[in-house]
Amino acid sequence: MASEPVGLGKIAWLINAGKIDSSELITMKTLKDTGAIGKQIKDGVRLMGRGAEQIQWPIHLEVSRVTVRAKAAVEAAGGSVRRVYYNKLGFRALLKPEWFEKKGRLLPKAARPPPKQKDKVDSIGRLPAPTKPIPFLVEGSQDLQIQPLT
Repeated sequence: MASEPVGLGKIAWLINAGKIDSSELITMKTLKDTGAIGKQIKDGVRLMGRGAEQIQWPIHLEVSRVTVRAKAAVEAAGGSVRRVYYNKLGFRALLKPEWFEKKGRLLPKAARPPPKQKDKVDSIGRLPAPTKPIPFLVEGSQDLQIQPLT
């Protein structure tokens, strides 16, 4: 498994540049959208300790893996790092939810990690909510009407 590495110094730089809001949860999608990591995330993001001294304020992150040094630096500044698990379909849903919408598909349910990886994660990754209400068909009328989901 080759996770995409990102250093704390790069995250601090993006926060100072105003590209990342440090008061919100920083997810792997946030890191991808701001250019902290490449466009192709295969197995997730590994948080590295490079530039750890630049983290002077609490930040909250969700990544696939984290080094001991990076976790200690974030927690020393009052923040938190949570290791989350996504399978391949879950990553696609996290990074490109519009792909499912365009194809008229529902987002997949979050998958549990395999038994070998259970001790390496803190929680199952949450998928984003759909940007538009998903229509459903109401039965019982002659011309099936599409009603937005409320």
